[in-house]
Amino acid sequence: MQYITVGDAVKRDPRLIGLLRREAEQVLCVQAESGKKKLLSFRALYDNNHYFWENPNSSWDYYLEARRVNNLLYKVREQSSSHSPVISDYDSEEPGIPKTAAPAEIQGNLGERYDQILEMQPEERMDLLGEHTTRLNDLLTKKEEDTIQIASALSDSAQDASLINKTLIEDTLDLEDEEAKQRSIELVNKTEELVKHSTSLIDESIFQGELFDSIVSRSNGTVVQHMTRTYIRSVEFLLYYNRKMLNSSLPNRIRIEFKTKYKSFYRQLLPNLHADDVILERVFYSGMQAISLQQINRFATGFLLHDVGKVNEIDYHEGNEGYNREKIVDHVKQGYLSIMNKTLYPPEVSLITGYHHEYYGHPSGYGFFRALLNRYLKDHPKHRLGYVMAYTLKPVLSFETMAYFPAKVLEIVDVFDALTDPNRLYKEPLMPNSALQLMRRSFVEDDLKLDPILLDLFIEFRKTRR
Repeated sequence: MQYITVGDAVKRDPRLIGLLRREAEQVLCVQAESGKKKLLSFRALYDNNHYFWENPNSSWDYYLEARRVNNLLYKVREQSSSHSPVISDYDSEEPGIPKTAAPAEIQGNLGERYDQILEMQPEERMDLLGEHTTRLNDLLTKKEEDTIQIASALSDSAQDASLINKTLIEDTLDLEDEEAKQRSIELVNKTEELVKHSTSLIDESIFQGELFDSIVSRSNGTVVQHMTRTYIRSVEFLLYYNRKMLNSSLPNRIRIEFKTKYKSFYRQLLPNLHADDVILERVFYSGMQAISLQQINRFATGFLLHDVGKVNEIDYHEGNEGYNREKIVDHVKQGYLSIMNKTLYPPEVSLITGYHHEYYGHPSGYGFFRALLNRYLKDHPKHRLGYVMAYTLKPVLSFETMAYFPAKVLEIVDVFDALTDPNRLYKEPLMPNSALQLMRRSFVEDDLKLDPILLDLFIEFRKTRR
C-alpha cells in the first residue's frame, strides 16, 4: 500500500480538506523517532489544529493512502467541472482555509455491505461469523498490541454480525415461532461466541475515540456505523463500570454523595416513598454491584442487536426526512418482538432491545416496558414501583423496578452517539464535551430521562478515552 503525506495531498488541491474532514478520512500517524504508528481521523486532527501537518514542533509525520487521495481528488474536480454546488463545512474568515467541496454521498442507511450479505447463502453467513471469531481469537491469543488491527477486527465483526442477524431474523418472520427459533440455533451460538471473544478483546484494549470513529467510518451505511459505534462503546463503558466496582470504592463514594447530589432526582422517580427511604439501595435493586462474566456477555449481545428492528429504508435521523417518531418507535417494537419470538437468544437480549429508549417514563421515550406496566397496573391498581433499576430480569418483569440496568447503560451511549454522529442530516454534530454537557442539562436536570449516577460515570469514562 502506497502513502502520500497530508501536506503533499493538500498541495494538489486545497479543496481536498473538505472531503477529508467530512468523511473522517483515516490518517496514518508515524512518530519520527520511535516509528510508532497510530490511526486517527483527519477530522479529529484538523479540529484540534487546522494546520496539524505543518506544525514545526510536532514529532509526528502524517500520511494518507495514495489511491484514496486520488479518488477524492477525482470527486472534487468532477464536482467542480460539473458546476456542482460547493457546500461550506464551516464559515471561516481565517485566510488560507478553503470552503468545503460537496461530500461524497453515503450509500443507503445500511450500506453496500448489507446488500452483499443479503446475496450470501445462509451457510456462507455462518462461515463468515466463524471467520470473524477466529480473527478475534487470534488477536487475543497473540496478545497483539496493534490497536489498528484490533479496532478493525472489532468493527468488522460487529458490523457483519449485526447485519447477518438482521437478515436471518427477517428471513424467518413469516415462519411459525417455534420453527423460526429452531432455525436460529446456529446463528445464536455463533453470535454469542463472537461476542464473547469481542468482549474479551475490548476488555484488554484502550482506544482513543478518534481511532474507532475512523475505522467505523469505512462503512458507508449510516445505521451500521451507529450500531457498531454504540455496541463497542457500550461494552467499553460496561467493562469500565465493572472495573470501578471491583477495584475502587465507587459504591461508598456514590453513597457519600447521594444525599446532596442525586437524591432529589430519584425522589422524582419514587414519589410514593418517604424521603428517608430514597437511598442508594432503592436505586439499584439488591445494591450497587459488579456484574458476572455471563451477564456481561448477554448484555453485550443485547447491545450488538439493539437496532436490528431498523428497516433498510428507515429515515431515523439519518435521512433527508429527518425526525420521524413513528418509524423510530417501530424499530424498537420490531426488534423486541423478532428477537423474543423468532430466536433462542436469552430474554436479556430482547429486553435490552425493547427497553433502551424508555427514558424513565418521560413522554419523549418509548418502548415496551411502559405498555406492559400500564397493563399490569390495570389489574393491580394499588401496586407501586419500589426500586429504580435491576441487574437481573425478575424484578423488572415483576414490576418491582422501573428500569433494566443494561438498557439504561445503552440509553446513555445511544444518546451520546446521536448527538455526536456526523451523519445526522437534521443537525450539526456536537463535540463530545458539548454533547455530555447537553445530556446532563437536558436529559437529567431539565427532564429526567437518563440515569444521573450512570451518566456521571459515563462522563468519567469518556475522560479516559481522550
